[in-house]
Amino acid sequence: MSFKRASLTVIFTTVFIDLVGFGMIIPLVGIYGRHFGASGLQLAILGSVYSLMQFLFAGFWGRLSDLYGRRPILLMSLAGSVVTYLWFAAAGSVESLIISRALGGIFAANISTAQAYIADITSEKERAKGMGLLGAAFGIGFTIGPPIGGITGARIGLWAPGVIAATLCFLNLILACVRLKESLPLELREKARKTRVKKTLSPTLIRQLRYTAAFLPILIFFVATYAFSNLEQVFSLFLQTHFELPIEDAAYKTGLILMWSGLLGAFIQGGLIRRLVPKFGEKRLIYIGLLVQAGAMIGFSFAPSYGSLFLLAIPLAVGSGLLNPSLNAWISKSAPAERQGEVLGLSQGFSSLARILGPFSGLSLFAFNIHAPFLWGALTLLMIWVYARPVIRMRA
Repeated sequence: MSFKRASLTVIFTTVFIDLVGFGMIIPLVGIYGRHFGASGLQLAILGSVYSLMQFLFAGFWGRLSDLYGRRPILLMSLAGSVVTYLWFAAAGSVESLIISRALGGIFAANISTAQAYIADITSEKERAKGMGLLGAAFGIGFTIGPPIGGITGARIGLWAPGVIAATLCFLNLILACVRLKESLPLELREKARKTRVKKTLSPTLIRQLRYTAAFLPILIFFVATYAFSNLEQVFSLFLQTHFELPIEDAAYKTGLILMWSGLLGAFIQGGLIRRLVPKFGEKRLIYIGLLVQAGAMIGFSFAPSYGSLFLLAIPLAVGSGLLNPSLNAWISKSAPAERQGEVLGLSQGFSSLARILGPFSGLSLFAFNIHAPFLWGALTLLMIWVYARPVIRMRA
């Protein structure tokens, strides 16, 4: 097996197992919190601290990987994830749960380093294909994780998902130690160290935002993530209210829709995107993806039946499948080789920030009107489409 193919396999496995573990835990966080008598404020902190830590540390890990290499950062993050999942499984109080989720978010902010690894070993023509592979790992992992977590938590005990997630991460750590080679040449690491500016995190973020070549794709990525995360927390509530379903039925049917959507997204990002990019280019796919996803959100809001949601999930998955790998490829191409981790870390950090803001606005809008989160999500996509249209309508 060639170096490139072996490395892509390990990176795919790393992200896949990361997301299986993440998906196993996410549906149980609220249940764990209630089990330990969490207040409303504590539940809110418990639900948001993971993404907050990802926002703060994605750029930090990415920058460190520019200075010292991708491999040590990925290995460190995997080892840290093993510890935090075990901590989550053994937690005996709300405070301990919050600490475990905060540390979990810190170590899970390694996606930017994985993306930088892909950028190191792929040419510009292959970049979107490589980023699509990560998107497929993300989609499949998050599709498989929740049912595993729900079943093991119910049948074995609340501690089981954390232990299983830790075990998977430990096995992945062993695989990475054996098979993952360093991708960033020594001369680029030395160049990054020579040009390093020693400033605190906030000024670094401000300085990076002024990096104009990457500003527009990062902005689009932030808005697209924010628009989609508007829907994630309200979807089951929407099904329950719109179709007058019992709570258990709404939860079950939500799971089926999300599984279907995740599999579609994995198919598009893992296979179809490699055929579309050479023909249309990343910017043209972003142009199309924003419109398709906006239309799907409007359609979801006024779905006439539950069955129609499975059809509407197709354009929603198509829009997301076109946007994510194309945007990540564009961001990567906008950064010099010695700043790949830093700039991709910035984009993932702001993606995490969007996942903090999106659920808050989505739930607030849902209390006003059940259609509002979907329509607001579509409107934000259309606004960024209009703003970026002079650039993204061009063939890349």
